[in-house]
Amino acid sequence: MILPSFALIVVPVILLIVIWSVSKVLWITRFTAILLWLQTLVLILVLSSVLTGAQFQSVLSNDFSIDRLGALFAVLSQVIVASAMTHAPLFFSCEKQQEVSSIRDVRVFYSCVTLLMASMTAVFFCNNLGMMWICIEATTLCSAPLVLFHKNKHSLEATWKYLMVCGVGIAFALLGTMFLVASSQHGAIKDGSLLCTDLMNNATELHYPLLKLGYLFCLLGYGTKAGMFPLHGWLPDAYAEAPAPASALLSAGLLNCSLFAIWRISEIVHQSGHGDFSQTIGVWSGVTSIFFASIFLIRQHGIKRLLAYSSIESVGLMLTAIGLHSGTLFFILALNLGAAKAALFLLAGNIVQAGGSKNLSEISGVMTINPYWSSLFLLAVFALTGVPPFGAFAAEWQMLSSLAQLQQWFPFCIILASFALSFLAITMHAGKIVSGTPRKQVMTLPPIASSIVPACFVILTLLFGLTAIPKLLW
Repeated sequence: MILPSFALIVVPVILLIVIWSVSKVLWITRFTAILLWLQTLVLILVLSSVLTGAQFQSVLSNDFSIDRLGALFAVLSQVIVASAMTHAPLFFSCEKQQEVSSIRDVRVFYSCVTLLMASMTAVFFCNNLGMMWICIEATTLCSAPLVLFHKNKHSLEATWKYLMVCGVGIAFALLGTMFLVASSQHGAIKDGSLLCTDLMNNATELHYPLLKLGYLFCLLGYGTKAGMFPLHGWLPDAYAEAPAPASALLSAGLLNCSLFAIWRISEIVHQSGHGDFSQTIGVWSGVTSIFFASIFLIRQHGIKRLLAYSSIESVGLMLTAIGLHSGTLFFILALNLGAAKAALFLLAGNIVQAGGSKNLSEISGVMTINPYWSSLFLLAVFALTGVPPFGAFAAEWQMLSSLAQLQQWFPFCIILASFALSFLAITMHAGKIVSGTPRKQVMTLPPIASSIVPACFVILTLLFGLTAIPKLLW
């Protein structure tokens, strides 16, 4: 229990002390990045036996335990947060002075990131659906100040929309959780249970109508938090207004928490013998999000809103994987799409800072401003849209193969058409961004330093693709 407590509690406490004790912004940003990587290493050490398969599950208590899929997601979230905060010192050093009014703003930002990281990691350790609901609600409260960071009318509007819409969604998830408990009280478990292990072990005895209601309400609730269509209204505004490092960790890390909760509940439904129901609902929820996100991508006017709508498409892909009851496919998609999205949001932050505008009509000639950014931006776009040899191609190929084996030809065709449409839309916008003559240039950022973290994300998904695609095809 010592190492898990150190990973989940002690390091965040040390981080908070450092953040509010250090007097210089540069020191706060650097110390935080170092301690976040320390926590990542400790977490990998704690979960090493589960990650390698030597141990099926690590049990901390009745309410907290973690299996291999949860461990993989926990480590992925830690790596994304640590990487985004490694890039953040450069962001804050180049941010306009009027947009960072005081060191207190930076302290609040990093404090919220620390608490968000702790609550995100805790989600994957939750064996209790009630505790999982609390942790996901905590992620909403901790991430809202990140959206509000710039404190202008647009960020304020985005924050309120985020809190209101996700607040309604999380209320639906709470109602769904209550239905799940009620389903266990009708003969399966005497006094009912919130424990995932109890619900899984007694899944066939759960009261099916209540179980179905619980699944539907949790899908709506957690789907709202994830940005599932048509409950995605908060997401483009929130991602557009948050600082680039925050947008990266929200899109690549935070979304996985809500989707993981849907996965846990989907597992219970599948174990109950009603997998066809959760498969149909899950697949069509994903397909709908993929299709409409690809349409929204065509006419976009902001670079970060463009990437936000691509995140909705990514949510649809992961929902489809959950509907297919494939935890492996779910994680592979989260890994590769998350890496591509994180790279793109960080690069978009560089481009906005260099050009002084988020509007796509005012962004061009990035190849002239910084060839490193433009090359990485195009590579990350290819990674996000599933172009081989990047890892997303292997995952999407496997998804389409699974749908074909199930003879789900209608969703198969919709997804395939959506892939083509989103590829054309995103590459069209990306081509305009990198080509042409720069409209204006406010400042020049360090070309290599500002490219290191995005390059690492691109290399990660490229290496995965080069490893996985030959095995998949041959």
